[in-house]
Amino acid sequence: MVLLSLEARTDGRVRMAPGRVPQGFRRADATVARLLNCAVEAAAMVVDRLVAAGHVELEDTKRPGGGRLRVPAVAAAHARVRQSVALEVSASPVAETEAADQEPCSRCTEAENEAETDAESEAAGMALSGDGWAQESLEDVLLTADTCAFGDQPTERTVNPQVSRGSKNQPDNAVCADLHTAHTPVAALSGFPAGDREVFSGSAVEGRGRRRGRACAGEDSAGADSPRPRAGRTETGADPLRGEKPEKLPGRSTGTGGARLPRAAAVPQDLAEALAPVAHLWTRITRLSTVKWLAKAVRAELVRLSGIVGPELALRALAARLTRRLDGQGPHAVRQLVGWLLHRGLPQRSGCWSFLCDDGYRLDTGDPCESCACLIDDRRSMRRSIAATVDEQLGTASPRLRLAEVERRLREAHHAKAAADQALRHQRDTQNRAQDQNQHQDLRRAAAQRRRQELAEAEAAHAAMACRECGLPDTAGECPVCAFRKRTDELIGQAVDLVVALRVDSLDLRAVAEMTSRVEQDTRTVIERAHARAQTADSSADPGVRAHEVQQLATKLLAQRRHGALQRLAESEPADEAAERAYQVALRRTQWNATPEKRRDAAEKAAVRARHRVAQDLLTDLLTDLSRARANLAVPPERVPWKERLAKLASGDQAQPHALRSVRRRTVA
Repeated sequence: MVLLSLEARTDGRVRMAPGRVPQGFRRADATVARLLNCAVEAAAMVVDRLVAAGHVELEDTKRPGGGRLRVPAVAAAHARVRQSVALEVSASPVAETEAADQEPCSRCTEAENEAETDAESEAAGMALSGDGWAQESLEDVLLTADTCAFGDQPTERTVNPQVSRGSKNQPDNAVCADLHTAHTPVAALSGFPAGDREVFSGSAVEGRGRRRGRACAGEDSAGADSPRPRAGRTETGADPLRGEKPEKLPGRSTGTGGARLPRAAAVPQDLAEALAPVAHLWTRITRLSTVKWLAKAVRAELVRLSGIVGPELALRALAARLTRRLDGQGPHAVRQLVGWLLHRGLPQRSGCWSFLCDDGYRLDTGDPCESCACLIDDRRSMRRSIAATVDEQLGTASPRLRLAEVERRLREAHHAKAAADQALRHQRDTQNRAQDQNQHQDLRRAAAQRRRQELAEAEAAHAAMACRECGLPDTAGECPVCAFRKRTDELIGQAVDLVVALRVDSLDLRAVAEMTSRVEQDTRTVIERAHARAQTADSSADPGVRAHEVQQLATKLLAQRRHGALQRLAESEPADEAAERAYQVALRRTQWNATPEKRRDAAEKAAVRARHRVAQDLLTDLLTDLSRARANLAVPPERVPWKERLAKLASGDQAQPHALRSVRRRTVA
């Protein structure tokens, strides 16, 4: 109960605990649990007992969370305190008696005496009148100025001001705030308001380093004994209201040092004739980027008009269009020139089918459009015909009914004509679409035929190329013999790498170079001997056939060496460990229909697969390390400038086969 009383507000309500509440409990239970640092179940029992005893109330029980806790004793105590304070205030004496009986602050009194002394010394050095002149106060101005805004306002104060001068001779109706407790003498009270000095209330007085104690009532106007008027006084002698902006601020320069006004944009020289009707509106644009962008749009329209009426009449036609559009505005002035030009001034509005028509006038001559006149005559003749028909059929009807019937038939005729025009346009579009499709198909066929011809020519040129290695013509850049030899060299290199990767440490570059040279020579010897043994009396002597046979032998040798390398790596220690782990895992795997023999067979197969997988990974890693070692071992070829190489080739000093082949290769390319 004590904790709830401490947590309660003045109205007795307890600040509820935030967050989520367990299901089945109230927020009041969670609040008491937080205060007692116990479980919510125990707190719910405590709340129920307090509510049953009447010490605590639950408000708004229908709201989510079960209502709020309220301590009636705390609310009643605060109510009694407020009632006693109200009775004391009502029974206290008047403000004047209380202010007279209250003991003044010694420090404030000392500060006031010092302020009066300073005011007298300052007033002695500042005259308020002279020969033929006198300083007027704001009250004098209000009384004498009949035409000002204050002429019909009372000049006597009917209510107490909010602030006062703080002097001892103040009237009883200008009571300031009650004196407070003793404080450090950091404020100097002055009898002169802030309006006498061009400063704010509370800022330092001229020539003195202390601060003002409080704002004064005379701050709204210059003091009666002030030697100079307020800075906001206008030339006519009337002061503006406090907070109003004066007509002319003192001490502020209005010369060329102020803010720069935006310069008005001039009409571009090449568009002066076309934009002459809107030249007075063009000067409203102040941004150079907008001027350039809008001039670009005008020039684009001039280019379009030049294609219709010629460049010599385009400027005059655009000027006439802008003049007509401005006249069509009527009493509505153009406010935004950019939007008006883009949407109303520049677009062409044809009233008929003629591309020379613009607002019913021809672009080339400026005369009324004959096509538009023809359309108007057709519409008038249609109206006269319909009116004559209606008069003949409904001659006895009233004029109002006949006019309504004429309008109805005109609408029907207009809709029928529009539907017929739409059908004609649709038919024409369909025909044009079919023609376009046929034309596009013809273009696609022609393009496909040209592409096929280009591919055939490229294939023929490629087939006519000589071999890049031996120079044999019509071999598409590579003859069969050279192709088989190149493939054989690649297979021999792979077979050599398998042997070197298994026998030599890749970190020993010297051993790698020696082993590579020796194994490559042995491999080529083995292939040559095998090829020689395979030759018989019926064997072909064609070079292409013999190169193909050598390639087949190299392929078989590479497969044998790869198989042998994988077998050796499959018997290594990492492969054995992986096979054992796979065997144990597969053996422990339970299957509802597996017998012990099936489990052992599955485990053995899993071990074989794991052994082969590890062997493949080990071989890949060994070959990768070997390729990196080869990259470090390779010495970059010496770079010879082209000038020296061409000079040697021209002199014939370097007439070697590989040089001739390289030159022939570049020439063919």
